[in-house]
Amino acid sequence: MTSSEISTVKTIAQINDETRNFILVAVVIAKSDPRFFSGHPKRRGTFEAESVDTSIETARGVLTLTLRDSERDTINCTVWGKADTITHYDHSFEIGDVVDVHRPQVSSSLFGRSEQYSPTVTSPYCLTINDQTQVAQITRHEGTQDAQRFTALLKAPLVQPGATIPLADIVASGSGCNGETFNVLVVVRAVRAKRDIRVARTNRVKSFREVVLMDCSHSGVLMKFWSESYIRWSERWTPLKTVLLIVDARVEFSDYYKAICLAVDRKTIITQDPSLPQLSNLLSHAQTIPKQDIDVVCSLSSGSVDPSTINTVMTVQQILDRTEGELVQEQDQFTALCYAVITRLDLDGPSRIVSERCVHCRTLVRGQDIACPKYDCLGHITPGAARESFFDITVDITDHTGTLTGCRMVSRVAETVLNCDVATFKRQTEEQKTHLKWNFLLDRCAVRLIVKRRSAVRFQNLYSIVDCTIADPAEVEAKLKVY
Repeated sequence: MTSSEISTVKTIAQINDETRNFILVAVVIAKSDPRFFSGHPKRRGTFEAESVDTSIETARGVLTLTLRDSERDTINCTVWGKADTITHYDHSFEIGDVVDVHRPQVSSSLFGRSEQYSPTVTSPYCLTINDQTQVAQITRHEGTQDAQRFTALLKAPLVQPGATIPLADIVASGSGCNGETFNVLVVVRAVRAKRDIRVARTNRVKSFREVVLMDCSHSGVLMKFWSESYIRWSERWTPLKTVLLIVDARVEFSDYYKAICLAVDRKTIITQDPSLPQLSNLLSHAQTIPKQDIDVVCSLSSGSVDPSTINTVMTVQQILDRTEGELVQEQDQFTALCYAVITRLDLDGPSRIVSERCVHCRTLVRGQDIACPKYDCLGHITPGAARESFFDITVDITDHTGTLTGCRMVSRVAETVLNCDVATFKRQTEEQKTHLKWNFLLDRCAVRLIVKRRSAVRFQNLYSIVDCTIADPAEVEAKLKVY
């Protein structure tokens, strides 16, 4: 073996224009989806027979790995090769794998166009692997003594919390920041099932996954993952326990959700559970958020909005247009005063009127279950622990423009409207419940609502009644809208 064939181990910090014949040992912190394209027709060699088809195109591809070997140093490695070579690398390596990069080409990243579409790194150089160079290749690192050091690098933050932006600020910017990228520090709120769609342009089936993210400023923003690597990785994320530091997340306005969402860009790097002191506060906040629709409705009716301030008169049709129709706005919550007739108030029928929740964690307890469904709650550990009952009433309201179905009237709001607490209601006879129902049923009422549109967190609209009184006919005549 000649001296020119001997490879030495180098670090990212040691790489420069003169570096040749070296091996880089590093951990993969980001990986792009492979891109494939058709090559130029193969040229006939000098001694190649005329009968050989020279129009055959050779499918080729490209893949980029972002590597790290210290808390400070990162570099991009771009792999060019035949389609089967790129597919091999794509299936062989995942984020978190430690690899050996053998004898790559070194070039300045200042002149590399591919760097514009690759993650931002600290090294002023980039590496290139080309399958036409037989000695250049990437293999899995076999050494074990450095495993702990590389595992620690996976949690080392690429940016500090001061360089991140709250989700609420991104959402408040609306579609004005569409296409821009930001750094965010978030908790995984929900990981939804992988879904497949058929792309009309190529007629190929492509998979994607939606993950709901939250932080202390916002309860939920959806992020969509199209990369197979990230789809597989996200299966290991635990809702309300996994923290992500996402560098260069791209902002997109979703026409489906009518809301701002995030997406993985070619420049995006995600660090799972980064070593930051802010993690504990973020995780503690995640445990306090309303997790079910009934929790959200109870939160809305708990006095967060003073009913006396809700004076914007809307018809049922206007409310529907604000939630699903032409009047949809980027804000996911609004209030309305609706003069409508109550057409459903099933106090004496089979509908659920009273629900129960655990007194310790406020989780809803259904049916005949004795224990709280949360395994880490005292109400689950001690099944005899107390449960509390509360009103959970479904109401339909109707005016001359339509019917708003599935409005919720819960807890103290229902007690105030009915002038009756849960214990008293349970003791009433069917005749008394019927009489109570007809105090409101089919009467024109002034109904004050807080409306939350369906979003990345919720698949349905929520209509929370926070006040309901019999309307003065003169007031109705003066304020009732035609549309």
